[in-house]
Amino acid sequence: MRARGWTISVDGLYGPQTDGVARSFQREKGLKVDGKIGAATWRAAWESPVT
Repeated sequence: MRARGWTISVDGLYGPQTDGVARSFQREKGLKVDGKIGAATWRAAWESPVT
């Protein structure tokens, strides 16, 4: 997600910063907001327009 413009740094395997960015991304893309990188979130991370 960093390569697509999101500000995120390494915070562990899946730390609180990663969870926060995942939730923000999901909200922006109209996805279910759960902080999990499931199939829909993963697909959107690579295929949705960068906003």
